[in-house]
Amino acid sequence: MQRITLLCIGHPKARWIEAGCEEYLRRFGRDIDVQVVEIADSRERDPQRQVADESVRLLIAADRFPGQRWILDERGLRVTSPAFAELIGKARDRGDKLTFLLGGAYGVNDAVRQSGQLLRLSDMTFPHELCRLVFLEQLYRAGEIAKGSGYHHEGFGSRVRG
Repeated sequence: MQRITLLCIGHPKARWIEAGCEEYLRRFGRDIDVQVVEIADSRERDPQRQVADESVRLLIAADRFPGQRWILDERGLRVTSPAFAELIGKARDRGDKLTFLLGGAYGVNDAVRQSGQLLRLSDMTFPHELCRLVFLEQLYRAGEIAKGSGYHHEGFGSRVRG
């Protein structure tokens, strides 16, 4: 069974995001062990201090999890869903544990960015709570792509005429 950890700042405040995250975590089943570790939000009011505080907390927490480290960041590698599935699959085949770090509302600092590989979820900007849900969906999608389940409909839209 593959072990994947998502370290994230805070707990979703919106109930619908929390419910969506719970739904995807329920769907993973026996193929993949996904652990979400929540790290308390910083109480700093200044955004720069908040980023610094939360970044230190993320790095301290991340040190408890061996294996590949990926930071979800707008500067990261752009990948398609099938490419992400391949990345996850190769790590699984090597027996690598994966840890993904998701910062708070203002992101992470350079120390966090330099501690692993960077991965972007989208060219668009989303609230960090929504990023958690999008990431879990993409992780689920990656597993379904690997299984060939039909959950992922790549290229279907280009075949539909309006």
